[in-house]
Amino acid sequence: MNDFFPQMTSNLVLAFPGFRLYALCAVILVIKMFGVGLYTVRTRSRLKLAMNPEDAARFNAQLVTTEHPDVERVLRAHRNDLENIPAFLILGLIAVLAGAPVLGLQICFIAYTAARVVYSVAYIKAMQPWRSMTFGIGTLCMFALCVMIIIRILS
Repeated sequence: MNDFFPQMTSNLVLAFPGFRLYALCAVILVIKMFGVGLYTVRTRSRLKLAMNPEDAARFNAQLVTTEHPDVERVLRAHRNDLENIPAFLILGLIAVLAGAPVLGLQICFIAYTAARVVYSVAYIKAMQPWRSMTFGIGTLCMFALCVMIIIRILS
């Protein structure tokens, strides 16, 4: 009997239209965020810089009190992820659970995920206008999710 309910619950969640795509996009975005974080470490390592004395000693790096501009750029891209992706994850899940139109969910999920991946590359590589365009696409996707949620809740 105990084995029945977890299986039933997981099947119900997976049966929500749009949930599988949402879950896939969520995983891609979280992996991408981890990747940007690791790229920060790679950039510091390449420059042989450390902000902490124990790291400088361990990795034979120069101890600095301020970040190198290359490291700062990656950190800004990472902070932007931390400011935007959690809101998308919350809105996406609410939209799926509220029963927003599947086509709208698919467009928003795929476009947002692709935009955020390109955004990170464009930010780190200083590629304008791509950085601004992809940020705008992501923002429009989140706004569209908000509209779909409101319409669904009020109908």
